Amino acid sequence: MSEKHEAAALRNAQLRELAPLHDIPLQVSIEIGRMKVRVRDLMKLAPNAVLELKKPAGEPLEICINGHHVARGEVIVVEQTSGIRIIEVFKPGASMTGTAEA
Repeated sequence: MSEKHEAAALRNAQLRELAPLHDIPLQVSIEIGRMKVRVRDLMKLAPNAVLELKKPAGEPLEICINGHHVARGEVIVVEQTSGIRIIEVFKPGASMTGTAEA
């Protein structure tokens, strides 16, 4: 069996082992950026107001599961529906700036 087939077989076996966890709900969020705002400034917000983020346009978005950063992605549009394409997945235990899988 080739390395590619062995890797696929191992992945399938790992996925089968996780089957009991498949129905556990997870909270997935996409973080565009963060900022601090004073209450007085928040109270001045109205429709069409713009909150300027420090993150440059085009930077990858952070993908969080249950509050933990697990990946980075980019916004895509498919048939008038927005989505996130995962471009980097963090290895378990790695920091956001550490080792990732592409």
